[in-house]
Amino acid sequence: MSQHERLALARLKIERANNHIDCLNAEVRAFFDTNPYKVANKRDPDTRRLIYYIESVQSVPVTIAAITGDALHCLRAALDHLAQQLYLAGTGNAKGYRDQTSFPIAKSAKEFKSGLARKVEGMRQEAVDAICALEPYHGGKGSDLWTLHRLNNIDKHRLILTVGSAFRSVDLGALMTAQMGKLLGKTLPALDAFFRPADNLFPLEVGQELLIDDIDAEPNEKMQFRFDVGINEVGLIEGSPVLETVVAFRDRVSDVVDSFSRYLA
Repeated sequence: MSQHERLALARLKIERANNHIDCLNAEVRAFFDTNPYKVANKRDPDTRRLIYYIESVQSVPVTIAAITGDALHCLRAALDHLAQQLYLAGTGNAKGYRDQTSFPIAKSAKEFKSGLARKVEGMRQEAVDAICALEPYHGGKGSDLWTLHRLNNIDKHRLILTVGSAFRSVDLGALMTAQMGKLLGKTLPALDAFFRPADNLFPLEVGQELLIDDIDAEPNEKMQFRFDVGINEVGLIEGSPVLETVVAFRDRVSDVVDSFSRYLA
C-alpha cells in the first residue's frame, strides 16, 4: 500500500466529520431562524439606568448535541485510524490490524508514558518520537487533544455535552453613536461595533442582564445583541461556540494526521 493510500485511509473519518459539521451548521442556522432570543429593556427604579435583559430564550434542540458528539467521535477515531496505518507501515503490513494499537492520549504525562509502549508497538521509532513530541495529554502541548478525547468518552455514555445558549456580543457602536448624537444635537448614522462581554452568561436564562445603559437613557431600537449555541463540560470547555469549537478540533486533527504522512511510506 502506498503512502498516499495510507494517508487517505487515515483521513476517511475526518471526511465523515466534515459531513457532520455541515449538518451541525444547518441545525444551528435552523435554530437561529426561529428567532429564539428576545431582548427587552426596563428601567431600574432606584438608579434610573436603562437595562437590556433576556425576556425569553428557547431551548437548544438536543439534535445539536447529538450531531456534535458524532463529529467529535469521528475526529477522535481519525487519530486511531492514523495509529493503525503507522503500525502497518512499521511492520510492513505483515500482521494486519492490531486490536491494542491506538493513538495514545492521556490525562497526565505519567499515564501517557505508562501506556505508550502497548499502544505504539510495531510503529517506527521516528513515528513514536513524533507522537511523544505532541505531548497529547492534559497539561501538555497537546492538551487540546486530551479535551477532544475526553469529550468523545463522555458522549459514549450520555448525550454529549451540555449545549445551550450563550451571549456572544453587543453592538456598542449603536450606543456610542446615540450618545454622540445627543451631545451634538443631531442624529448620527449607526456604527456597528460589536464587543464580547467578559461573561458569556452560559447558559442564557430569562431575566439575565445584558447591558446597563446610562441614567435616563432612552431605549435604542438599533441596539443589536448576538448569541451563540455553546458547548459546556465543566473542567473541559465552558460555553464556547459549538460550531467554532468542532471546526477547531477538525483543523487540529487534520493537521496532526497530515504531519504524520512522512511515516506512512
